Amino acid sequence: MVHTGRVEPSADDIRLQLDRIVGSSMFANADRMTSFLRFVVERALAGEGDQLKEYVVGVAVFGRTDDYDPRLDSIVRVEARRLRTKLDEYYAGDGRDDAVAIRIPRGSYVPVFERREAVPMASPIVPADTKPTIARRNWRPGLTALALVLLAALPLSLVAWRAGFGASVGRATPIVTVGVLPFSEYSADAADELLAAQLTDGVTSELARNRALGVASYTSAQQFAGARRPLPEIAQALKVEMILEGSVTRTGDRVRVEGRLVDVASNRKIWVDEFNGSVADVKDIQRRVAAAAARAAEQARSR
Repeated sequence: MVHTGRVEPSADDIRLQLDRIVGSSMFANADRMTSFLRFVVERALAGEGDQLKEYVVGVAVFGRTDDYDPRLDSIVRVEARRLRTKLDEYYAGDGRDDAVAIRIPRGSYVPVFERREAVPMASPIVPADTKPTIARRNWRPGLTALALVLLAALPLSLVAWRAGFGASVGRATPIVTVGVLPFSEYSADAADELLAAQLTDGVTSELARNRALGVASYTSAQQFAGARRPLPEIAQALKVEMILEGSVTRTGDRVRVEGRLVDVASNRKIWVDEFNGSVADVKDIQRRVAAAAARAAEQARSR
């Protein structure tokens, strides 16, 4: 793993940041870049950064065959440039306040992880000859009284803002935490396995966009693929209150997804639903699954 900076972020911090990036609006329709980023980050975290060569990325991420020749096909270099630009745009916008940075240095496909330190805002410097002094100003008595009334009301206004509009903008802590387990598929077809993984990743990313939810990282939940362990044990490991399970069935070009949301504390299914569509509608299906599951989780916690 490659790190820079004084304090190295942990693997969990990096995975959470990875989910935050791919779940952002900037990466919403960037499937190839998302796959590219996930692949190189996971390989680096697994200590396999030295294997991240152009040929390996081309075959593993972009589906090139064994006879792929990077000298003739520049897909990896082109997508790497786009990914670097996209990451720069993300950290200049949505991720400006993120604590962990993930970057792909030029000339390499090995990601660099660094913890970002908040830069304190400097106090504005007021020229000495422009500093206001009450003695120099000829305040009218009426204006002075009005100013005092407004200052007295200011704390109450701030309280009202925090309770109303301020709360709607964002929450300090989520109202409920959710872990999305890898969706199961009952088929020996590799395409079905890939489809289930795509849906799991997509639903996780969609849920992560909901500020009312705290969502365990996709890569953390992946360790429980096929594991037959009690849900309370899994929830404790993921530090979540609810578990979303799912199964995927494909018949021709038709897809059926069944979702189940379990409240771990009560060991009770609080939501079960079925979603149908075509293989071409996978993105729409994952959005519908995430939206319905999010509503069920929020309603269960608000009761």
